[in-house]
Amino acid sequence: MSLLRGALAQALTLALLALAALVRARLGAVFPGLTAFSLFYPVIMAAALAGGWPAAATALAGGGLLGGWFMLEPVGAASPIPAHVAVNLGLYAFAGACIAAGGLYLRALLARQRANTLRLAERELRYRTLFDTVSEGFALLQAVRGADGRLVDYQVLEANPAILRLLGLDASVIGRRQSELTPRASEAWLQACGRALDGIPVSVEYQSPATGRWYQIRLSRVMAEQFAQVVQDITDQKAAEAHQAEMFDELNHRVKNNLAMVSSLLNMQARGASAEVSTQLQRAVGRIHAISDVHASLCRSGRKDDVDLAAYLGDLCRRLEGSVIENERVRITLAAEPAILAVDRAVALGVVVNELITNAAKHAYPAPASGEIAVRLSRTDHTLVLSVTDHGPGLPDPPGAGLGMRLVRSMVQQIGGDLEVEGGPGAVFRVRLPDAPAGPFAAAPPQGRLL
Repeated sequence: MSLLRGALAQALTLALLALAALVRARLGAVFPGLTAFSLFYPVIMAAALAGGWPAAATALAGGGLLGGWFMLEPVGAASPIPAHVAVNLGLYAFAGACIAAGGLYLRALLARQRANTLRLAERELRYRTLFDTVSEGFALLQAVRGADGRLVDYQVLEANPAILRLLGLDASVIGRRQSELTPRASEAWLQACGRALDGIPVSVEYQSPATGRWYQIRLSRVMAEQFAQVVQDITDQKAAEAHQAEMFDELNHRVKNNLAMVSSLLNMQARGASAEVSTQLQRAVGRIHAISDVHASLCRSGRKDDVDLAAYLGDLCRRLEGSVIENERVRITLAAEPAILAVDRAVALGVVVNELITNAAKHAYPAPASGEIAVRLSRTDHTLVLSVTDHGPGLPDPPGAGLGMRLVRSMVQQIGGDLEVEGGPGAVFRVRLPDAPAGPFAAAPPQGRLL
């Protein structure tokens, strides 16, 4: 194919040379003083552009021969070449070579420009194909700011078919402002768009009031005053999450009911057993309740994997104050910072607190003594600190090695914590749990009618 193009370029060059020679001969008859080479310069340029350096070399050589022939014709071929003819030939060769070089450079620029144009066209085709066929909705938006620089509106620059289909719109929205499409758009939505323009990716969930379907909308900055909106239908995902939540709640209810059944059986056995056996059975019931309280907390909060530890400890202390301590002679106080904890760790700490409070009520304040048991939950340098303190006579030396204390140490070790014990007067049991999640529950992303 390249050989054919080269041959065609050479043929075109020869044809142009012949045409230029013919025109020069006709004009020379009318204007005897006409220069011999002037009509061959355009041929050199055209040959360089059309066929590259082979055609340009042909045009340069052919023009020199024809031009020299025109200059020598009046004198005769047998006469020696005059000096002015030799000078004109040299000047023509130099000028023609410069024109050929310029033509070749221009040809290279044009070839590069064509290649860039083809690449851009290919990219545009790929982008347009992706833009039109992707299942996620996409829109490119231009910010509209008020006189104070605050975002007050935006214009839809582009919208792919998917977003038009998902939101029930048509192509007429392109070029229009959001205020024209939704005159009463919420301020929360504009604030979310403003955060995206500030370079903070935003993700919100939105339920369409018209169809009831759920969408996840992601906003991100594209340019200084432009941002993209990506929309994905998550209705099926929401339905699956709701079904999973129902199953989880059902499981929690069943676990809670089964634990209640076990504690009832132990209570029945305790009523017919000896005093020592009854005491141990009642303590086992307390441990079961400590686990049951976790599942009750999960049911109330709607969370699946972690527990609001402060609320859980509050429920646990209230239950113990009503079931373990008679006649309200011992008061349990709780001071807890907001914290979250995985279910397994919360269960272990609940069993620990249950054992420590039960031991303090029995040994620090035996009937008819009265006093206070303080439960504290705080955070220090990313470490969760849980303490149970009483003001009784103190601990035996060495501290007790009964089942309760062995259980406490086992639970603390199981969750990777450290147990500190300080004695007399009174007793302090302190559990340090490193790398605990900081702060209260993270707020869920706002949901509602943001568009």
